[in-house]
Amino acid sequence: MVLLIFFGIVVVFMVFMVMNVKNNTNEETQRELDAKLAGEAIPDLIEEVELMTRKCQTLIQAEIVGDIKTIDAINDNSYNGPLPEKRDDGGFLSIYENLRILKIAGINYRQGINRYLGRVECALVPEPQNEYDSNAIKVVASDRHHLGYIPSDMTDLVRSMAGEEFPMRCTCFIDKVEDEFDGHKFFVGYVYIKHR
Repeated sequence: MVLLIFFGIVVVFMVFMVMNVKNNTNEETQRELDAKLAGEAIPDLIEEVELMTRKCQTLIQAEIVGDIKTIDAINDNSYNGPLPEKRDDGGFLSIYENLRILKIAGINYRQGINRYLGRVECALVPEPQNEYDSNAIKVVASDRHHLGYIPSDMTDLVRSMAGEEFPMRCTCFIDKVEDEFDGHKFFVGYVYIKHR
């Protein structure tokens, strides 16, 4: 009888061990499969997000220049024209000859930028009394809040585009982004300048 009980315990123990090994193998196999699927899906997801971002940027540019045909095509998902390429500074190149997109300099030194996230109607205003650069052009929101400056190496270009048209109306887009390495949050802004 004792031998029978002992034999029963050994059989139960062996069944338990076999089931445990089988479950662990299934879990490892499932983890490997999940990792493989995620590895294949993530690049596809990234590519899809980048495509959507470029289409949104195309829509923004089309709205600024008044390209109704492109706006309609994007909205009904039939657009197959050019999409803007990303620039090294995180912005986008223009797909229109009469639209320049410039990064706003000094935006992180301005107070109250949180209120201006997204699309902002603004103006470019010369600032000849600027103590550092008499050629400076500031970017000012419609409520006259100072958002930043046109980069100093672009002021001559902007002056030639504006001619006598200062203050020059334009559109800005401001976003708050997070540094992928240290988690530091900061603002980036771009001014869209339509010219004739």
